[in-house]
Amino acid sequence: MQISGPLEYNYRSTNTYNPGVSDGFHSHPHYEVYYFHDGECTYLIGDRVYNLEPGDLVLMHGMTLHRPHPMPGRPYVRTTLHFDPTALRSSLHPDRVSDVLRPFEELRNYRINLTGNIRSEFETLLLNLHQLMVNPGDFKEERMNVRLCDLLYVIAGICRGRVEDHSPSSEKERHVQHIIRYVDTHYMEDIGLDDLASELHLSKPYLAGLFKEMTGSTIFKYVYDRRINQAKLLFQFQPDISVTEASRLAGFKRLSHFSRMFKQSVGCAPDLYRSRIHRTLD
Repeated sequence: MQISGPLEYNYRSTNTYNPGVSDGFHSHPHYEVYYFHDGECTYLIGDRVYNLEPGDLVLMHGMTLHRPHPMPGRPYVRTTLHFDPTALRSSLHPDRVSDVLRPFEELRNYRINLTGNIRSEFETLLLNLHQLMVNPGDFKEERMNVRLCDLLYVIAGICRGRVEDHSPSSEKERHVQHIIRYVDTHYMEDIGLDDLASELHLSKPYLAGLFKEMTGSTIFKYVYDRRINQAKLLFQFQPDISVTEASRLAGFKRLSHFSRMFKQSVGCAPDLYRSRIHRTLD
């Protein structure tokens, strides 16, 4: 569905979680609204780990590396909305654009647990948007545009006056946060468990097990995902950069290794990905 630009909406999705294929670490240029209906799931966004509860609304900037980790065998019901903030600006009142997009641009990645009337109103808005999308009718695109703007106005009202909170809620979250910050600082270097164990003053087995428990990923997979994401950012914001230079700046020692890992993660070779980005920008 095209509404003043790309829009992807999945209402109450219960798709089976498939690590490494459909729900691995990823990023995207669009802003994301994620609503958790039911189940048991932790969500990693940047260096934060969130233990989700029903009613949690998560707002994401998109380009930050993120990944859900639902518990196997448990329900995982969520609604996701991706939208292009640039295309949406023309649909919003000029005096309100900054207010409406502030939760994504200033709070960037933020969780709020909705309760009471606000939760009921928000879930009704999600349902109405879904019903409008799946049913035929006159002026469908225009009406969906209005519903989407209304949803974002409600989110802006919910977030008014809120500020970022980066304090971890548990010791495990603090350790995972520390690991990710270390990787973000040193991804261009060789990183081993010895380095992390020395940095955090914890044993290697404990570190490896903790990270897997909290994120569903190994530390080394996260390192490679972080490097691949950096390469994608370089292609996105430096259109003239060569594949070789992107590989080096992303922390890969060999171009062949970078190309293989990039294709495995993204689904296409880095030069093809770069050319697609160029066509989009043009």
